Amino acid sequence: MTSSVPRGSRRRRPVLVPAAVLLAAASIGAVAALGGLREAPPEKPPQRRAGQEIDQDVFRTKIEDAFVHQVTFDGDDPSAPRHTVLDLSLRIYNDAEVSVPLAYLENSLLRVVSRDGEKLMVPGSMPGTGDTWLYDTTVPGDGAPSRLLPPKRTSSVIIRLRKRGSSETEPGAGGYPDILDIDVGRYENHEDHLTGRHIAELVRGDDDRPLVAARVTIPVRRAA
Repeated sequence: MTSSVPRGSRRRRPVLVPAAVLLAAASIGAVAALGGLREAPPEKPPQRRAGQEIDQDVFRTKIEDAFVHQVTFDGDDPSAPRHTVLDLSLRIYNDAEVSVPLAYLENSLLRVVSRDGEKLMVPGSMPGTGDTWLYDTTVPGDGAPSRLLPPKRTSSVIIRLRKRGSSETEPGAGGYPDILDIDVGRYENHEDHLTGRHIAELVRGDDDRPLVAARVTIPVRRAA
């Protein structure tokens, strides 16, 4: 009598899974066990040295020098009190077709701090209104200093910073920093659909904070 094999009872061949697939699955499981996929750390902004150009779109900017010295605010009067100031010297090319107020430049200096983190300027603050540090920004000229950057031209700009109560102090006294770290933002033009005018606004990230186009570290010189 001949035996027969029942239908459906044939032995199946094992399915071969590529090793790469197994490794990938194992990796995903391990990452999930450790709390999921982590976002990559944000990229650091490009670092620039003193005198290197920064593309701000509306401006092309060079932060050239930082200098602590003493000045008088009352002309040539020898009896006038002397004040210690920190002058930031910049060279700005205004690429716009019209004159641009210096407030646009001031607002793009997102962070001006000493090495220990003390803020010397606050973006959007009015000149001369700081609690600890006062500042004034001018475009020097043959006549009266200006608060405008002329179009299609490179201008010298001085940002004069002064600590409150710095009268009759020696250069370097009163907590003037040795090094400044400056974060510079970048503009982009937006068209107003109602008027057709173009308005320059700072480029912002997903968190609506202005993005840093470049970071400048500049040593602070002192008068001899």
